[in-house]
Amino acid sequence: MSRIVLPPARTGAERSRRIRHDIAEGLRWVRHHAAVRTLVLTIFTFNITFGAAWSVLVLYAMQRLGLGEIGFGLLTTVMATGGLVGMFAYGWITRRVSLANVMRIGLVIETLTHLALALTTSAPVAMAIFFVFGAHAFVWGSTSITIRQRAVPTALQGRVGSVNTVGVFGGLVVGSGIGGLLARSFEVTTPFWFAFAGSAVFLVLIWRELRHIAHADEAPGPTGDLADLDR
Repeated sequence: MSRIVLPPARTGAERSRRIRHDIAEGLRWVRHHAAVRTLVLTIFTFNITFGAAWSVLVLYAMQRLGLGEIGFGLLTTVMATGGLVGMFAYGWITRRVSLANVMRIGLVIETLTHLALALTTSAPVAMAIFFVFGAHAFVWGSTSITIRQRAVPTALQGRVGSVNTVGVFGGLVVGSGIGGLLARSFEVTTPFWFAFAGSAVFLVLIWRELRHIAHADEAPGPTGDLADLDR
């Protein structure tokens, strides 16, 4: 770390102008690249549905599954364990399954996870579901990052990555608000039904596009000055 050389510091006005320019540049690139744009929209939409369901997870575990503090901790630990399994199996999976099908299968798993959790009242069944979901989350997350980094020019990785991050956390914030309102107005499983319905509709709409997303590195980039960064 002591050998890192930082660029000369800019003045406050220069830094502000540069930040605005970088944000606009990242947004323009994503807007003009169909595959990456669809990927960001997919992440944003599925994080709305995910955020809605997971915003009431503590209440769901207590009221629906009858779990206490230790039980809730065990529930999240099981999901993390599934994630570790998914991480170690990732290479094996991607050698045998195309990236497009990895994405499709993953989004089907996520959609059905919301349905299964809405239906079950059994803690052991819910833990099995969380284990599978944890594996999916790691596999799908790794796949989406791989696809995005293959498609985006090195010079724009940070700017496009920041657009993706806004999609990730923006979706969670919107979804959490929706989930809280639904749970308060109806019952604790309503956010899971909303998540299932929303995910299913969006999945049908983008099913064919997922093949193009998986080959985003082959898609033409935006024209003009931004495309020159590819060379």
